Amino acid sequence: MSRWASSPLGTSASIFFAAIRSGTPVALIATPRTALKCWRKSGWRRIESDPELADFDQIPLTSRDGLSIEAVFVRGTGLVDLQEGMFMASDAPLISFLESADQQRFRFLLDDRSISGLATLSDIQKLPVYSVLFGLVIAVEMLLIDWIRKTCGPNQNAWLDHLNKTQKGSVERHWRDASERNLAIDRLSCASFGQEIQAAQGLGLFKGTETHHERLKSLEALRHQICHAAEIALTPERALTIPNDVRNAHAMASWLQAQIEELQA
Repeated sequence: MSRWASSPLGTSASIFFAAIRSGTPVALIATPRTALKCWRKSGWRRIESDPELADFDQIPLTSRDGLSIEAVFVRGTGLVDLQEGMFMASDAPLISFLESADQQRFRFLLDDRSISGLATLSDIQKLPVYSVLFGLVIAVEMLLIDWIRKTCGPNQNAWLDHLNKTQKGSVERHWRDASERNLAIDRLSCASFGQEIQAAQGLGLFKGTETHHERLKSLEALRHQICHAAEIALTPERALTIPNDVRNAHAMASWLQAQIEELQA
């Protein structure tokens, strides 16, 4: 099928990543200040006995009049004084919170000079995060597809030699179905992310760089979860894997772009 529409990478991945960073604020997943479950700082030692707070890992501690937040109770640690690293502007990029959530599990959001909300590790489960993660992973996959196409050159189906018989049959079935509905430009556009990774490995993309292969496999697993609307951060342990996936997506996008530019040089 000949191409009529613009190429997906007609907008560069780097520009797209910058747009994700600038267009999706962390406030989208935060709990507003008015909805926060708080406790008086003077009585913080009684928090553990309050069943209504049992589900919260961080509880803001306020002054006696309840108007200002003076500290935070961190479950398993106790009272923690406010520190510079706990704050983030309410309009800061959501992706900035995701990138560092395994190092700082919560952030008080500032609007002007006041705390306007709280974003925590558990908020990674919220819908805006799915949107950001999907955009990152799809950008990486499109770069991988672009590398495969440029590597194969005139022999556009050479990548198929690195799939087994069953996988080739699956691609062919999807190709026939997509062709009938004008939904595919070539057979590569009918491959799964896992098949694309396998083909790229066979074509030598990861020679001497097994780390990049592992990163892509991790992003493939995340893609499956997102596309099936699975709960990606159901436990703290699962939520703590997301920041690494975000960092991996950035690293892989930059690396793949460099490989593509090298082919074009």
